[in-house]
Amino acid sequence: MRRGENHDVTLSNRWTSRIAFFSLIVLMTAALLHRVGLSTAVALNLAIAGLVGMAVAFLLGLIGVVGIWRYGDRGAARAVVGLGLSLLVFGAMAAVAVTARRFPAINDVSTDLKSPPGFVEIAKLRGGAGNPVAYPASFAEVQVAHYPDLKPLEVPRAVDELREIAGDVARRLHYRIVSEDPSGLIEAEDRTMVLGFYDDIAIRVKGDDKSSVIDVRSASRFGIYDFGANALRVRKILRDVVARLEETVPSADGERVPSLSKQKDKDEDLKPEKGQKKKPQTRSSPDRAP
Repeated sequence: MRRGENHDVTLSNRWTSRIAFFSLIVLMTAALLHRVGLSTAVALNLAIAGLVGMAVAFLLGLIGVVGIWRYGDRGAARAVVGLGLSLLVFGAMAAVAVTARRFPAINDVSTDLKSPPGFVEIAKLRGGAGNPVAYPASFAEVQVAHYPDLKPLEVPRAVDELREIAGDVARRLHYRIVSEDPSGLIEAEDRTMVLGFYDDIAIRVKGDDKSSVIDVRSASRFGIYDFGANALRVRKILRDVVARLEETVPSADGERVPSLSKQKDKDEDLKPEKGQKKKPQTRSSPDRAP
């Protein structure tokens, strides 16, 4: 009897779709559980298991397609489904890899390359897993080539005021504050929107009563490529700090008051619109009795 006369679905065609569906569920479960709190190391192990399953489904799908072509085996739909799901997953991975190649292969950026802000409390959260806590010296040259605008921010403000502004900016950006040391080091963490990977942030403020310098560092806890996210985060923090500084100016006694530009905008809002008559102001005579 020829293979084509066998009415049973072959073993490869029967299992390729099953393994592909199961592997897809494993991948989706790993992503979902990681977003709600599963540790990254465990989630990555689950993802690797799902990818291995997809590779097995791909091989079984190829065997099934060859059997269908040469011998007329049954189960073509299952073979196509298993092969298609595996190709879809690996195609998505290839697209991510191509996108990652457009960015430098670094996962840690800092405005101070000689003495970057350190991770003290965050180092305890990492627990030795993931990327190193210290800023890799080999990243400095790559960062200068791709992100030359990341530099320390120097402002003529008191250090206490700038520390307060830096902490307020971190909270407004919805970062989780891990530590806020009185010496001027703020440690925080942020999570990516979709998969929920952790990124660590360190904001350091130094100075005196007349001038201050703020340095920002952002690093991915896991992964080789950061797709430029850390550089964007550093720019965002510095930009928001500058915006807060422009909102207020220090007075002679150190108290912050609205800046001239803000006061000018407020005065313009009080001006009468075009076509409207200005209301006359009544003046009381100085001789009038109270």
